[in-house]
Amino acid sequence: PVEWLWTGRIAVGKLTLIAGDPGLGKSFLTLDLAARVSRGARWPDGAGEHREPGGAILLNAEDDAADTLVPRLIAAGADLSRLMVLDAVGAMGDHGSVRARTFDLSRDIDALDAAIARAENCRLVVIDPVTAYLGGVDSHKNGDIRGLLAPLSALAAKRGVAVVAVTHLNKSAGGPAIYRAMGSLAFAAAARAAWSVSRDRDDPARRLFLPI
Repeated sequence: PVEWLWTGRIAVGKLTLIAGDPGLGKSFLTLDLAARVSRGARWPDGAGEHREPGGAILLNAEDDAADTLVPRLIAAGADLSRLMVLDAVGAMGDHGSVRARTFDLSRDIDALDAAIARAENCRLVVIDPVTAYLGGVDSHKNGDIRGLLAPLSALAAKRGVAVVAVTHLNKSAGGPAIYRAMGSLAFAAAARAAWSVSRDRDDPARRLFLPI
């Protein structure tokens, strides 16, 4: 049986994709997920009663930790002691010096593994947006993306964590929603579940979390 972090929506040991246009609150949603994990709180549909609090690791390339991520997490009631923002990794430079560089999924899976090991009872890893952490990999090449995501999926299964990757939508209109995620179809194909954050056409202030 599949183990669920959020029953029917986000699976443990698997990759989940969340796609949507900019400005609809995808990052806000992932921070709410992390806050609920850190408190062991119920999910919005009432699932998850009596869950044990867990850790979460956040990779976010679009928002600053100090003035955006942390204030939003505090507002969401997060236990900050259980959350880790992984914004860079150390790389050996000239003459033995260490310099910081952006996390790269193509070569830093071991660093992510180490971060998960350090986070007590880590249950969630958020990568937002996933396209910012591809290194030199072409996001439109199926074979390259499958090769990149396979070690990430293996790490999720090994560590028993849910990995949530955020992406934008492409500009094509019409056709099945599964083809709307930016880049290769391999992103959606590799995911256990794929979700869309969309505007409610009948209520401009409302957002819908819909299965792709």
